[in-house]
Amino acid sequence: MEWLSLNNFAYLVAILIGGYMSVVAVKWRPILKEFKDVAEKYNEAMKDGKLTAKEKQAIAKESMDILSVAIRMVWK
Repeated sequence: MEWLSLNNFAYLVAILIGGYMSVVAVKWRPILKEFKDVAEKYNEAMKDGKLTAKEKQAIAKESMDILSVAIRMVWK
């Protein structure tokens, strides 16, 4: 019974949580991709330290893409 310890239980919990997170990440991958696109647009826009109206529109469009992907996932 020396294998039954708190350390081994903690390892088991960590493995189970990691597996669950992997399954969730695969399911939500399209939304995560869209969040990445928004972050890239924001980083591009803030390189010069100013946010123009055109850059704001591009970021807003990318944000709306997140919403459209989420709606498509729900209506599948």
